Amino acid sequence: MDAREIPRNDARTVFQILSWFLFVVAILSIGARLGTKYAMTRKLTWDDWIILAALSAYLAQCVSISIGASQGLGDPMSSLSEYAVENFLQAEYSSLVFQLIALALIKWSISASIQQLSPRATHKRLDWILRIVVGFWLLTAVLTSLFQCALPTPWDYLFGSRCINRRAWWGYVASFNIATEVFIVALYFLIIGNLRMSFARKTLVLLIFSSRILVIGIALSQLIIFLHIFPSLDLTKDLWLPTILNQAILSTSVVTACGPYLRPFMESLESGMTRVDHMPGSQEDLARPRTGSNGYGLSGFSSSTACSSQATNR
Repeated sequence: MDAREIPRNDARTVFQILSWFLFVVAILSIGARLGTKYAMTRKLTWDDWIILAALSAYLAQCVSISIGASQGLGDPMSSLSEYAVENFLQAEYSSLVFQLIALALIKWSISASIQQLSPRATHKRLDWILRIVVGFWLLTAVLTSLFQCALPTPWDYLFGSRCINRRAWWGYVASFNIATEVFIVALYFLIIGNLRMSFARKTLVLLIFSSRILVIGIALSQLIIFLHIFPSLDLTKDLWLPTILNQAILSTSVVTACGPYLRPFMESLESGMTRVDHMPGSQEDLARPRTGSNGYGLSGFSSSTACSSQATNR
């Protein structure tokens, strides 16, 4: 959908509807994740609290960009007052910071899940590398975003002084975001590839975990469109589609982070493994007293279910 094909003022309404719809989808996904996990294990772990923090940042981002959209996102800039353009720039300025924080928290939540998923030292080292890279990305991206132009108007990259190259900055932000998503998917494949299960079941597990490829696709599309239209002489009109895609990135990132925790997948994963130690929602975890460790991991696969039971009884 192109903002140029939407009548004036309707573009704002369409953006508001799509933006809040995507946010509601994210809420429902997190609700399903937490409800399923608590019902099966009677506790929440660090990755769950981090994803809730990410949802809070996502909410702040939605509020901020909605305020900006109400000032004329999708409308020709020539039809807006200087006051409306100023308000739009301020809203976009704050929304981008919350967007970066939300994306980083989602990645850290996934990282915490990976720590629980695999006990192998190699996987844990790779997971720590992911955390450090995401932290570096967040710090550099937020600092350059906050000080993209000289004070006292750091948000005004249209008429402000001494501003950074916004095209190059967003290229850096989006490229790092895509690179970390590729790393996450590769790490999932590395971990799941070590599970002993049938080819069909392993394919199902990989499909669920590799759903984050959707985030990569949307982020890549957003970057290509942004680089094509920026710098734009009609900013409020041309940024409509890239901004919608930013909302889609956030929502899809939340949904795909929650998918592996849904009960059908957890039960399918459990039934396909020869042995699961402390996997969220596994029969062993359900049978164990609730005072056990907070960690869940995949480890020590035996060649059969009988061998698994024998190993457990030891």
